[in-house]
Amino acid sequence: MGIRRFDMFLAAALIGLVPAGEAAAQAQPAVRVTGAELESWFASDQMAVAGIGLNNCHWITKGPGSSRSQTVHCPGSAPFTVTGQAQVQADRLCSKFVYPDGTRFEACQEVFKVGDNKYEGRDDGVLRNVFYRLIR
Repeated sequence: MGIRRFDMFLAAALIGLVPAGEAAAQAQPAVRVTGAELESWFASDQMAVAGIGLNNCHWITKGPGSSRSQTVHCPGSAPFTVTGQAQVQADRLCSKFVYPDGTRFEACQEVFKVGDNKYEGRDDGVLRNVFYRLIR
């Protein structure tokens, strides 16, 4: 999928998930998502999510925990897709991916609901990414 097409797809997916006026609505307090709820996401729709990291890379991740597909687009580079793993440990989502340049992502994050279908991934309280569930 070309960069422009991927950007349009991701933008449409993210825009389609943000209800009109959400920015103007009062901020909801962050609520920690439990491990049981994370497990239910895998069971119901294989936890399909799309978001943006602190590095300004956009991503879509989906699939079962043992074989997660992640498509990434970072400014200035071509999009790519890799396969990795994810599992729930206590109330944290732990993921492992190896990217085409050889860098590894291995981290466990707490997930917080911060709006209607809007979530934050945090590592020891430090914000790492913002994402939305792509609910079918």
